[in-house]
Formats: sequence, C-alpha cells, structure tokens
Amino acid sequence: MGFNTLNIDPIRQTFLDGRTKGIPGTSEPFALDKIADKNWNVLREDMPLPLMVLKRANLDYNTDLFANYLRINDLSLAPHGKTTMSPQLFDEQLRCGAWGITAATVNQIQVMRKYGINRIVLANQLIGKSNVQTVVSEINADPEFEFFCFVDSIGQIENIERSLHGIPQNRPIGVLVEVGAMGGRTGLRDRSQALAVISEISKRPDRFKFCGVGAFEGAIPGLDKSATPVAIYADLILDIVRAIPQSAYHDLDEFILTGGGSSHFDIIAERFKSLDMSIPVRVLLRSGCYLTNDHGAYRSAQEDARLDPSRQWYSEFRPALEVWSYVQSVPEPHLGFLTMGKRDVPFDAGLPVPFKRFRPGSGFMDVGECEIFNTNDQHAYVRLGADTSWQVGDMICSGISHPCTAFDKWRFMPIVTDDYDVIDGILTYF
Repeated sequence: MGFNTLNIDPIRQTFLDGRTKGIPGTSEPFALDKIADKNWNVLREDMPLPLMVLKRANLDYNTDLFANYLRINDLSLAPHGKTTMSPQLFDEQLRCGAWGITAATVNQIQVMRKYGINRIVLANQLIGKSNVQTVVSEINADPEFEFFCFVDSIGQIENIERSLHGIPQNRPIGVLVEVGAMGGRTGLRDRSQALAVISEISKRPDRFKFCGVGAFEGAIPGLDKSATPVAIYADLILDIVRAIPQSAYHDLDEFILTGGGSSHFDIIAERFKSLDMSIPVRVLLRSGCYLTNDHGAYRSAQEDARLDPSRQWYSEFRPALEVWSYVQSVPEPHLGFLTMGKRDVPFDAGLPVPFKRFRPGSGFMDVGECEIFNTNDQHAYVRLGADTSWQVGDMICSGISHPCTAFDKWRFMPIVTDDYDVIDGILTYF
C-alpha cells in the first residue's frame, strides 16, 4: 500500500463563528481555510483568551527530528491518534512518512476512516458487538483497509466470535498478541499464555490472522524510579516472540513488533531491533506526543533520557503547545488568578507552568516568580513572589503537561508563527 492521502478538505471548509471557543464573538462566520485572511495576532488581543495555540515552527522541527531518528534506525511509526484527534495533523504525519495511525477506541477509528486513513492499529482490546461489527464492516467495505487490534485472552477471541455470529468476513481481522507486565495494564503476562492465545487464533483462520506482537511500556510499574523496568519488559517480549513456532507466522510477509510511547521509545527500539526472525520484522513505534512535546512530563522524560548514558536518545523536542490567559484578579498579596482552568488545560500530569508575560501596550515583561498551584473549572490559582508585579489584563503564556489531555479541551486551535500571527488552524474530533 502506498502513500495515504487524506480527504481533509471538508474540515478546512468548516464554518466557525463565536460559538467556537477561541473565535471572537465579533467575527462573522468564516471557513477555517480562510483564517489566515483575518490577519489575527494573539498578542494584539485579536482573539479571546484563554487560548491554546500550536507553534508552527516547533511542530515542523519535531516532525523532522523524529523522522530523521526513524530513518537512521530503520523504524516505522504509527503515531497514536488519540493524542490530537486532528485529521489535519494525521495528514501531516502520514505525508512525513508515518506507516499508519494508532487508535485507542473504535470511535476514534470511525473518525480516522471518515477522512480516509487506510491503515490503523487499535492498540487496545476489540470488545463488544457494536465495536466488532463496526470494524468488520469497514474491513468488508474496503479491500485497501488494513486493520490490526490487540488480543490478550482466549476470552476476547470468543467475545469477537460471538459478536460476529452469522456475519461473513471478506478478510480476517489482523491481530497482535499483546504482552503486558505483572502489575501493569492489559496484556498477557507470560510465554505460556501468549502461546496458548496464538494457538487459538490459528484455529480460526477465517476470523483472525496472527500478525505479530504488541506492547506498551508506559504503564508498567516502577517507572517513577528508573527506566530499568522498560528494558526488562522488552526482554520478556523478545523471549516470548522467540518462542513462537514458525508455523504461526510462516505465511506472513513481515512480523509486526510494536511498542514505544513518547517517553521510553529509544529503549524499546534498541531492544526490538535486535530480533532476528525467518521473515522481515517491522519494528513499529506508536509515539504520539513527539509532535508537540510539552513543558512538563514529556519534557522531563526527554531530559532523563539524554542524561542517561545507557539510553540512545540525544536530541530535544521543542514544546509546540502554549496556552495564553489573562491575569483577571490579584485579590491579595502573593495571590493571582488567571482566566483558565480545568476546562482549558490539562491537570492530570502536572499543572501548567507560566513562562512568558505580555502587557498590551508595553510588550514582553519578566514573568517573575510564579507557580500555578490549583485550578477550578475556569480559574487558575497562582502563587506570586514578593517582587512579582502582575497586573490585571497582563497576558500570561503557560506551558502544559500531557498533550493528550490538552487537545481534548479544544475543538479549535490556531496555528501561529513565533510572532503569534495566526496562519492556520486545526479542528479536533473527540
């Protein structure tokens, strides 16, 4: 299958107006592809705050950086679509060499298929009649559609079979047997379990096709102390793969071995690349947050990787997501409030970090000593240092932690230059 071009024209023709968060109430309705004609600039207060923005230069930098890493190491990428749920960004990722796109739910698959993605990895269990039948209907309707899902039990295989009772399949469902870690999330825990599931899959060739092994290292226990558990986990996976009988995959063109989130992908890549089989092995990473990185958890993970002499990651992604808000109140000494809260910014993996201040009419100023220590739905509580001179109306730029729970709060995000000129925009579909 060749290059996958998405049909994103309908998105770009979507009309926006003041009902959409981030669009001025004084604006007449307009198509998204005309947003650059507005000549809006965030610092001129042309758009209402709070506002999450995407920095175009940093998006491009991260894309090129990761593409070069993948090329040098002979790796493939199916970035996790749940991070952005933006077909426009999926399109950019595919144009830059992504092998496919990863989904976490069937609803996400439905969005991806709507815009023409023809290779999807469901890095999760496929369960339930409606979900199973939706996937099989897509497989039956489009001979070009390649689909793979995680399987980690005979019970799941039986659930899929029950859901398809009486329904023909033009092609079997591609399955990746998932290996997990003890105390972790989903996935088989040992070799005997994995081999038993693979054996059951082979008994149902009309329904299933065994295509490889899947994993996710980001949810295994012990990562808060060191990255060592990732290497141990990867070695367990390789031990299981090497025990799989050749008869289980002798008819495959390639064996898919997939893992790699956005924090420890280098360890997974180095371990998985060592696998030697009788057929070609596609080492497939599913990193999603590389595209935007952040100012919090993922930035810290990248710093840890660069400082660890045993790791194979030496570069630095740039944060492409920023959220701008106003200082709305300084009601008492050392306490300020910003016009953003849980409805606007992630709070599950660390609170936003203010790092720029702009005063309309005066320009950029020192942000001073400040720390966001709590959020309500629409407010951020900020602890201010003794010499911090925030005023009502100042514009504060904050970095976020965890892109996956930032994108889902915004149906629309503007794409801006380094001078904060609005040159484009994306829509999300959560």
